[in-house]
Amino acid sequence: MTVRVVITATIDPAHHEAFERAYLEVTAKVQGTPGHLRDELLRDAAAPDRYCLLAEWESEALFRAWADDPAHIAQSAAMYPYWADTFQRRIYDVRATLDSLGPAPAASPSA
Repeated sequence: MTVRVVITATIDPAHHEAFERAYLEVTAKVQGTPGHLRDELLRDAAAPDRYCLLAEWESEALFRAWADDPAHIAQSAAMYPYWADTFQRRIYDVRATLDSLGPAPAASPSA
């Protein structure tokens, strides 16, 4: 079952650019890892110091295999200095997506 890994952190405003560069460096290294599908880096529009890294993996088992591998630490090291104190990670099972719901029902004619 596909999972989404959601990592949130608060990043000091003085480090936003460096953190975003570190994210690009890390995600380039993670590409091609078995089970890894994609990553997105999001910044909270209402609280710009809050970031969210959204990763999609084929399964929780494949994500955990990567996360538990010592190579993971080396691959992700560039981001650690920026979020070490505020890092939170959650894993979510994907239960439904718009694509999996099929076509939207036709709108009924107005009376």
